[in-house]
Amino acid sequence: MDTIEIASSGTETTQNYEDRNGIERVALQDLSYGEFFERYMRPNRAVIITSVADGWDCFKRWIDRSVHPHRLDVQFLRGKLPNLTVPVADCGKQQYNAHEKTEMKLFDFLDCWDGQRNAEVRSRYYLKDWHLRSAVPEYEFYKTPPFFASDWLNEYLLDRGTDDYRFVYMGPAGTWTAFHADVFGSFSWSVNIFGEKLWYLLVPGEEAKLRDGLQNLPFRVTEDELQNAGVRYCTVNQRPGEAIFVPTGWYHQVLNVEDAISVNHNWFNACNVAAVWRNLRAALQDVLREIDDCRDMENFDEHSQLMLKASFGMDYADFVDILCYICDKRMALLAAEGESRKGDPPAEYTLGRNHAAFDLVTIETLLSAVLESRAFSSTPAVEESASTTGVIAKSLQLWCRGK
Repeated sequence: MDTIEIASSGTETTQNYEDRNGIERVALQDLSYGEFFERYMRPNRAVIITSVADGWDCFKRWIDRSVHPHRLDVQFLRGKLPNLTVPVADCGKQQYNAHEKTEMKLFDFLDCWDGQRNAEVRSRYYLKDWHLRSAVPEYEFYKTPPFFASDWLNEYLLDRGTDDYRFVYMGPAGTWTAFHADVFGSFSWSVNIFGEKLWYLLVPGEEAKLRDGLQNLPFRVTEDELQNAGVRYCTVNQRPGEAIFVPTGWYHQVLNVEDAISVNHNWFNACNVAAVWRNLRAALQDVLREIDDCRDMENFDEHSQLMLKASFGMDYADFVDILCYICDKRMALLAAEGESRKGDPPAEYTLGRNHAAFDLVTIETLLSAVLESRAFSSTPAVEESASTTGVIAKSLQLWCRGK
């Protein structure tokens, strides 16, 4: 079992993006968790980590390397996986700010991939946001890299057995993902197990140069458009086996230059949860502006939270519940010698005590901010956060005395 630990100094790390050209590539064996935490995750700086997928079953078994060029082993997947219903995006059709979505049977999608359907259809259909790990939990086809193991979002959701933000993407050459920033303001990581992807990544704030007169962002960008707008951006050609860490608020667009398959997670933790809180509050303000003329209605606060959850995917009660849940686990860890994660991957990682304390300090600060918010009246979630904040402070005092 690997221990995920950080230094105890808690020194603030900053990054001057102006001083960097492009995004660094670092070999897996040359990067420790502590170095990743201080050099990339905490300062919100992108990085590519090589040779991440070498031991994964999907990297070794899904690809037929006996032929050139290498290709997806469709027969292996047909024998290994059930004929699930899978989500597919049609890259030839736009629906609002996303590609039009449909569903297919996995084997029908594999038929398209394998050339048993016409080429025009093959080049448009992109299997995206597929929860394969949850759909077939007995098949451990990959292992979460240790750098991304501090994952409050999936830890909470998996322990509760409700949902997850773990995905497989399978896209023929020419399919693509529209210009966007990740859900909630989360981090994301993506590991290619086959093929090459072309990424455009923008440092936070640069996307503002692309807004039109109505403050809308483009659905798709080109290098010419980025350059003409004076946008500072990075171009990455991601190769098989490489992981890319996409920090919070970095808008990006991704093209499958070749037939490509990847494993992706969205997640947040103590390094970026404050950004999630800011985005949640901003999303609520958008809701309140939309229904400002209804402020006198009965249960206005509850109604605004329902609309927030529908538009943002999370409301205040959800956010507080995640904080309190993670808080309970971290306090239990500090009270014991160690506690293995219950989430993904099971029994593979444990947090170090410094890491747990760092999480708790962050949670205490955020819960205080929630209590100070005047956005909605007292609810069980808010009352729980008030109680939890005091417990955290006492727990940290006791732990510090015992160090």
